[in-house]
Amino acid sequence: MAEKRLSRKDMRQPDQFMFVSVQIMEWGKTHVRSLLYGLIGVLSLIVLMVGWSAWQRHRTQQAELALYEAKKLMSTRSTERPQALERLQKLVNDYGGTTPAASAYWQLGHLYFENGDYKAALTAYQQAQQRFSKTAQPLMMALITLDIAYAQEASGACTPDAIASFEAVLQFPAHWLRGESYLGVGRCHETTGAPHKALAVYERALSDTNLNDTARQPISERRAFLQLPDKG
Repeated sequence: MAEKRLSRKDMRQPDQFMFVSVQIMEWGKTHVRSLLYGLIGVLSLIVLMVGWSAWQRHRTQQAELALYEAKKLMSTRSTERPQALERLQKLVNDYGGTTPAASAYWQLGHLYFENGDYKAALTAYQQAQQRFSKTAQPLMMALITLDIAYAQEASGACTPDAIASFEAVLQFPAHWLRGESYLGVGRCHETTGAPHKALAVYERALSDTNLNDTARQPISERRAFLQLPDKG
């Protein structure tokens, strides 16, 4: 078989791969400094991200340890409660952006409430609420909302905010807290001189199929008390 000869046109046609490779090499030589700076920038960004992540993990671990130590003091003798309070305050100041800080604010609220400082308790509970809402924990949010309602009731003589907070607890799937919520709303109406509103709340509670038997008894007692002739 005769060997196929290349035409002059074929001989003049450059190899496309080699052409592109040469162009890339030429471009690289021209922009070598820019490429080097870009590579250094990318590597620096990666190092910063890894370092930031490691630093955040370290802060969270330190905060968890501080929270554990503070809760240990809270579970022992009452004489050690002031130390627990100081540790929790230091924790939220030093590690305010961590998840343990949200729990620390909640524990601070408990300590303030026990000491009768209801306004400080309310502030601490609200701080916890703001932080836990970012992680979407329904049970924790229900408990904190109920604590906020108690603090509002204790410090504000049952303002509309307290009633709204008690009502808000009913929106969570924590059915075992519904009795506490209904009683809180009714109690606020009684305190502010609106027994008929309180009676309506207790009636609504007793018709709630999600209300457990344990919660029904005190609500039934309050309803019966308000229905007495001299309470009409």
